[in-house]
Amino acid sequence: MKTNQPALRRTAIAAVIAEMLMMSGAYAQTSSEAKPIDTGATVVVSGIRASLSSSLTTKRIQDGVVDAVSAEDAGKFPDTNIAESLQRVTGVQIQRNNGEGRYISVRGLGPEFNNVLVNGRTMTSDTGGREFSFDLLSSDLISKALVYKTSQAFLPEGGIGSTVDIQTARPLSGKLGHSSVVNVSDSYDTNSKKNTPNISGMYSFANENRTLGVTGSLSYTDRASKQNKAVNDAWNYRDVSMINGDLNSKGLTMADVTTKKLYMPQSYGFQQENESRKRLVGNLTVQYNPSPTWKLTADALYSRLDQKNDVIAFSDWNNPQQLGVKYDSNNQVTSFLRPGSIFYANNPALAGSGKLLGEANSNDMIVKGGDRLSTTQAFGLNSKWAVAPELKLEGDISSSRTTSKSPNMWIVAGMVPKNGDTLTFGATPGLVFGDGIADPTAVRAHAVSYGDIRNLDDLQEGRFSLAWNHEMGYFKGIDSGVAYSQRNVERTQWNNDAWNAFSGYHVALPSSLFTVTPMDNFMGNGAQIPSAYLRFNPYEYMNYLNQPSLLAQSNDPALYLDKTKYPNGPMAIDYTKPDMWGVKEKVSSFFLDSKWEGAGWSANAGMRVVHVNSASTGISRVLLSATKSPNDTTYILNWGPTAVNTVTNSYNSFLPSANLKFDLTSDMLLRLAASKTETRPTLNQMGVSNSYGGRYGDVQTGGGNPYLKPMQSKNYDLSYEWYLSKTNYVSLAVFRKDVSNFLETKMVDMKIPQYTEVVHDTRVRNGQQGKIKGVELAGQYAFDNGISWLKGFGVAANYTYVDASATRDSDSGAPACGYPGLSPQSYNGSVFYENDKFMARVSYNWRNHFSVDCGGGSTLPRTRAAYGQSDASLRYNITPKMALYADFINLNNARMREYANNETQFLTLEDVGRRANVGLRVAF
Repeated sequence: MKTNQPALRRTAIAAVIAEMLMMSGAYAQTSSEAKPIDTGATVVVSGIRASLSSSLTTKRIQDGVVDAVSAEDAGKFPDTNIAESLQRVTGVQIQRNNGEGRYISVRGLGPEFNNVLVNGRTMTSDTGGREFSFDLLSSDLISKALVYKTSQAFLPEGGIGSTVDIQTARPLSGKLGHSSVVNVSDSYDTNSKKNTPNISGMYSFANENRTLGVTGSLSYTDRASKQNKAVNDAWNYRDVSMINGDLNSKGLTMADVTTKKLYMPQSYGFQQENESRKRLVGNLTVQYNPSPTWKLTADALYSRLDQKNDVIAFSDWNNPQQLGVKYDSNNQVTSFLRPGSIFYANNPALAGSGKLLGEANSNDMIVKGGDRLSTTQAFGLNSKWAVAPELKLEGDISSSRTTSKSPNMWIVAGMVPKNGDTLTFGATPGLVFGDGIADPTAVRAHAVSYGDIRNLDDLQEGRFSLAWNHEMGYFKGIDSGVAYSQRNVERTQWNNDAWNAFSGYHVALPSSLFTVTPMDNFMGNGAQIPSAYLRFNPYEYMNYLNQPSLLAQSNDPALYLDKTKYPNGPMAIDYTKPDMWGVKEKVSSFFLDSKWEGAGWSANAGMRVVHVNSASTGISRVLLSATKSPNDTTYILNWGPTAVNTVTNSYNSFLPSANLKFDLTSDMLLRLAASKTETRPTLNQMGVSNSYGGRYGDVQTGGGNPYLKPMQSKNYDLSYEWYLSKTNYVSLAVFRKDVSNFLETKMVDMKIPQYTEVVHDTRVRNGQQGKIKGVELAGQYAFDNGISWLKGFGVAANYTYVDASATRDSDSGAPACGYPGLSPQSYNGSVFYENDKFMARVSYNWRNHFSVDCGGGSTLPRTRAAYGQSDASLRYNITPKMALYADFINLNNARMREYANNETQFLTLEDVGRRANVGLRVAF
């Protein structure tokens, strides 16, 4: 790097670059090297320090604002889950699935707005969307994960929040000769009280000339867990019929009923979920150098996740007609009585009025389908060729394919209570059942929705790039490249047509179908959780109802006994009538990136041009009409023949970018960046399918939206970094994103011909525009010098503040609840200690509330409350090649809470318990 350029000339170039940064958009990559760091006394870096030092080196040499998490050595990634390691990166938060990290949000933008790559390639997903499920991969296979917070032209478009590149181990970058690592551990879950085994192994070989290398790894994880939940499905703003009396009232008439529009809870109850999660992940990498200037790398990855969920809930369904309703000054219901059959027998003028549906009050037992079998296969081939010292070519082709299947179950049996229930609502609701809910002789049949869902995500992509390095004053060269991808996402669902066959609780069921089961008192004293509830096998239940003698008691015997329409009975899935949607997307792109460098500064500026073609196709039955069920509050849907519908769309995007880095001193950097980025709608959002559900007065419709536009953002970043040593640093970053066409789930009221009432249509729509501004502060320090008694200790911490404002369409029907996934504040901190034999780390991660769903129509938003979790790790080195380790997850037994507009509008309390993983690692 030149150091004798005149100051005036340097200032002029800086001014040019600064002007470029004010343009909308960009990102780029430079080839500048980090300056040597004066570390003072010599310190042996190992363990946690090795991981932190490697991550810091990666951060420093980057052209933009980048953070990293690195493995200390093969098979020694800092956490058992990649997402749980990434949550320690400044500005990164995670969302958990049964206590295990699955998705990430970066700088307040949710999973779908973060582009996740594996070895620079897009991976398919089992969600049907673009968000990446981190629980599909084992952290044992990973060597490094980079989080690009500012955009660069060579990065694939799609990450308004960030681009995350997960890198697997490369044999020619590791040790010479043969090496292997084996990890064996036992996992214990405090809720399920079960122990399960985990094992992983990695083998690597590199010959002496580093011309041939092979790395193979295999990981098997078995985890048993248990979730306890208190659940209210939603809060609705609706007309509530308030019966003025109490449970002992007699002879009431419609004159004793008043109607008022109130915020009303839809239901309340409890849920237990027992889960078994078995994951097998394998990875193979072969590297071969035909010549000193040519390197070939081939990768193969396989992942299979078999997740089985045994889920049953029991709850009160709250009709909009209740007794003794109380509400506060905000018109929010605070308590009421759910009348039982004795009350309506004593008040026949109410039960027979036709305006109140008292007989439909019920205590329900609900089996929910949650199984998930997901398989991913990925292959890639990369070629790097240095044609000349100043000219380098790279080609990469890859494919990825994910298939998944899961049952779609919502199977309900229930009791019609004789005595009334008492409900109170606040930050923690109360429910007192008037009747026992563990009486197997009192159960009656209700709704049965049973389906089979299959997802396919198939992707092929290729890219070719050329890098030309040239010394021409400040101009240092050009990077350019082209890329093409073709992605196909399909979702096929088959259902039974018997949702309403037995709805209404008019058919008694044998007690042999039900088992009395103890219930965990996970909410403590005062929550009034029943000590026991009833479980049932959904398949035995459906087989029982499918008998001709039972079908004769259904809501429409002539229909459901008709063998021409239901050859296997109405409970069976009809595989002759699929509902299918599919989206095919073809993306062509080109990028050009210029590199610049002067005395104490370097920069790049470039452009990425993208062309997208998509075609959305749906195959589904046409809904002809909806008629009211005779025995309860649901609709019977009347279907017509299958129809095919296809919608096409195309658009171009121009995404400029620029990055500028100043070496303020030998150990201080200042970075500036500006870019324009976009996130395309996820493919499952673009389907042409439609769904129908709900009840009288609350009809719910939904589906895909093939007309969605990409969300775009103009981004501006400033970052200051001070590198105190190879391990220690502090940094401060500020950023701003001007967003438009934000994608969000909205509920909009509309009229459709199949229903006589207004329906609430929920689907993803382009909505708000606005601004996201934030500050990030981070640092880490290892006490290797100075105070003797602190030697071996270290700390790492970061804090992120995000301020967002949004402007929505006035007729969108969506409340102003902010950006989904955005927490205004988050922080995490770790304290660690290590020496040659022992290592310990305690970490705490916290994020405050964020919007999960903005709701719309009559349904209020869903907000997740602030959440903080503490984890710990221990390791003892028995020998240099053998170590005992223990990881403890959720030491503080943190619980996830959700509410609507405020914390008194309770939605969910989730208890996942604590988890411990104890094992032995052997290297040889």
